[in-house]
Amino acid sequence: MDDMVFLNGRFLPSDKAAVSIFDRGFTYGDGLFETMRSYNGMIFALDLHLKRLIDSARLIGIPIGQNKKYLTHHLEKLLEINNLTSGNAYIKLIVTRGVDYGRLLPSGSLKPTIAIIAKPVDTKIELYQQKGIGAIFLSGKRSLPYIKSLNLLPTVAGLIEAKKMKMQEGIFVDGDKILEGTVTNIFVSDGKGIKTPPIKDGILPGVTRGIVIAMAKRLSIKIAEISLTKNELINSKEAFLTNSIMGIAPLLRIEDKLIGNGKPGALTKRLQQAYKDTVLKRLHP
Repeated sequence: MDDMVFLNGRFLPSDKAAVSIFDRGFTYGDGLFETMRSYNGMIFALDLHLKRLIDSARLIGIPIGQNKKYLTHHLEKLLEINNLTSGNAYIKLIVTRGVDYGRLLPSGSLKPTIAIIAKPVDTKIELYQQKGIGAIFLSGKRSLPYIKSLNLLPTVAGLIEAKKMKMQEGIFVDGDKILEGTVTNIFVSDGKGIKTPPIKDGILPGVTRGIVIAMAKRLSIKIAEISLTKNELINSKEAFLTNSIMGIAPLLRIEDKLIGNGKPGALTKRLQQAYKDTVLKRLHP
């Protein structure tokens, strides 16, 4: 591969970049990540992503010495190096607790590993936004759901199951209660307002989720953060999923049931347009 990546202060060809076999991100999944999207070289909601990363690192005791200015510089520099200053790019910022020759309990004074990957956005994303996606229900939840942990086995297993059913996403459930997608937050609608599960139910406080909630309030669209059941999703008139790469994507099918008429709803389309406008305003105030 010709792409460059950032690793611990250096820009390297992706096939030359390597971490120690003793890195705790590799041995224990002991780390964090943020996934972001850039538009013509400008990273959307970067401040919100970095805040969540730094807050999460503090929560689990990873001492990120680098400040937001340092991380921002190298994120933007990698986009430039990889000729991603035009078009849309997928960016992943990874922080692990670092190299540790000890046991499961972390040794003291470890130096975190910091890596950044940047590549063009998958062409499937636009199709998901326009045509919608399908999902299945999954039992369980992500490890430490309030943060973006590197412990992604439930997510990986869930997406494998979804693919077997020819679906693109899986929705974690706790009994009859719906939580979140493997890589998304979920919203349902009666055609007049929107509802989404609350953070206290054990879900990620998604950056795009927060932006959509604020956006709905600004548009005088009724919004409620409330626990939801599987039947409420199945019987909703519209539903959509959010994350930083897709923005807003219509959810048109859950297992063998169509949601609404099986087509993107009017409210979903309205919010998609409002989200596009929000991106433009934030990047070009």
